[in-house]
Amino acid sequence: MAEREKNQSIERAIAVLRIVSDARTEPNLSEIIAVSGLAKTIVLRIVSTLVAERMLERIPENGRYRLGSGLIEMAHLALARHPLLVRASGLLEAIVKSTGDIGLMMVPQGRDALCIRRVEGTAPIATVGTRTGTRSPLHLGGGPFSILCFSPDDFVDEYLSGPIERRTARSVIDPAQIRDRIAEGRERGYVIGNEDLFEYVVAIGIPVFDSDRRLLGSLSIGNINHRYPAERCTEIAQEFTALAKTLLG
Repeated sequence: MAEREKNQSIERAIAVLRIVSDARTEPNLSEIIAVSGLAKTIVLRIVSTLVAERMLERIPENGRYRLGSGLIEMAHLALARHPLLVRASGLLEAIVKSTGDIGLMMVPQGRDALCIRRVEGTAPIATVGTRTGTRSPLHLGGGPFSILCFSPDDFVDEYLSGPIERRTARSVIDPAQIRDRIAEGRERGYVIGNEDLFEYVVAIGIPVFDSDRRLLGSLSIGNINHRYPAERCTEIAQEFTALAKTLLG
């Protein structure tokens, strides 16, 4: 019974952190209570503990809450030690330097890809698109789709049996067509997201594996469609995969 209560307390604390993290603006205590559905006394106890541990901070001017410095510190340490960052940061920086475009690093998170790093290029025009900390469906875009493409077949089957959302007019949502794209991507070693996640945005994605061939995540390079006609997509994809072979083995 004690163990169950302990686990429940942890789950509730995580839920409060997610409420603060996901809020469009910093929530106040009443808003946290309303979204959580928990009793006021429970939320007060959780928030007080999280503030004491620097996981949350209370803004003195308005009494609202934001993620705390302790959580930010832990996140930076986690990122610095993440196997994908350790293995592939040099490759991401190399392709950004060569193309001048925007590089993204993503890891799988359930049915989504989570962006854990964005590197800006020198191109005079840059897309807004994906930012660090944002999630994208795995069947769309360059980075997310390369994760789905090179995932085990049983994961692909499970993913395609679930809801498949459309983001733009170019989003491919038919499971059979997605399987065709997966077969093509596996054959050539990269994928192209052509305005299917964001309008006017094209991105080339490649998978990153560890030394035991376990999928760690993906890297992508891209920008507005005017910078990525079909011929340049092919050229950059070949350069990208060649760099990956050289730098990652």
